[in-house]
Parts: sequence; structure tokens; C-alpha cells
Amino acid sequence: MPELFSVNEAAAIAEVSPETIRMALEKKSVVPAGKRKTGKTVRYQFSIGDVRFIKVLDEFPFPLSKRDKQCLAQILAPGKKLGRPWSMQGPDLIYSAGSVRMSFQCKTIRETVDRNAAVLRWGKKRVVSADGIMGGEPVFRGSRIPLRHVASLFRKGVAEEEIREDFPRLNARDLAYARLFSRCGEKPGRPRKRLKLHPLAN
Repeated sequence: MPELFSVNEAAAIAEVSPETIRMALEKKSVVPAGKRKTGKTVRYQFSIGDVRFIKVLDEFPFPLSKRDKQCLAQILAPGKKLGRPWSMQGPDLIYSAGSVRMSFQCKTIRETVDRNAAVLRWGKKRVVSADGIMGGEPVFRGSRIPLRHVASLFRKGVAEEEIREDFPRLNARDLAYARLFSRCGEKPGRPRKRLKLHPLAN
């Protein structure tokens, strides 16, 4: 069964705000891999390819047409190599139309999404909740350190070195997960970068 992420998880992995994803859903720029109903509420679920596509849309240097978005979704989400006039060349997107050929470097996007997804997987196994520990508050396994508390420190801008000194039992991956969790449901703190555009010689 393919791995799927919630809106907040997808936003944290892509380092965008949940509002960015909800807006893309409203405009039908993004067609999520799945959805399920909880009562009257629809919960959308995103594949790793969907998350890459969301991040590309967020960082693209200029507005895209509906057709361009559909083509990009084809090659980024399901993993196809060709969605005319777009194609993949290694990690990069290539646009070819007539005499125009452009390359958009996507290596950093892929690395960011894959790294954050790996951190999320780690955290889901590492953080546990039990009635007898901190009243059921999610904590790091083998400790009484609440995830939400560490995440709140990141949200307040406390330096990682300082957090590491306060909680020496937490390793680098624990702290990376707390940082990622701190972004769930929150607006990203860093300015948005744009994809690099390079004209290609014919």
C-alpha cells in the first residue's frame, strides 16, 4: 500500500503552509492520491509524488497554465517521465516547445522532500503515547520528554544547540523530527525560494 500523508504532514514535508495546499485543492491544481471521510469531513491524503509536485508549484518562478500543471502532475506525482511539453532529465524538469528549451533544477526539491519524509517516518516510530507516561502525552520512546514541548521550543526560535543541551537524551534525528513537527499546521518561517531556470542550447 502506498505511503500517504495528511495535509499538515504534506505541508511540513514540503515546507509550505497548510493554506498553500488547501488553496491548491480549491483551485484543483493538486489532485491528491486519496481521500477518506470522517463524518462530514473529507481528509485528503497525498503521496510522496504529490508532495514533490506541491513544492514545485510553490517554488516555480512564474505562473503556470492549467495544462502545464496537469502535465507536471503527471510526471511528478505518478512518476512518469513524459508529460508533453514537460519531461524529466535526471532530477530536473525540461520544458520543450518549438525552438524553446528550458531546464528547471529540481534536485534540491527532491532532496528536501525525501529528507523530510524520512524524518517523519522516523518520528512516527520514535514517539509513543501511553496512559502511564505524562498522562498519555506523546513522548520520545524511553523518556518522559514531550514532543510538543520540544517542538514549541523550535517554534519560538530557540537554537538547536540550546535544545540539545537541555535534552541530551535526544539524538539528531529526534531533534529533526521535533523541528518538522513544529511546522505542522504552522506557516513556514523561511522565505520561499524559486526554482532556477536555465535556457538549454538546441
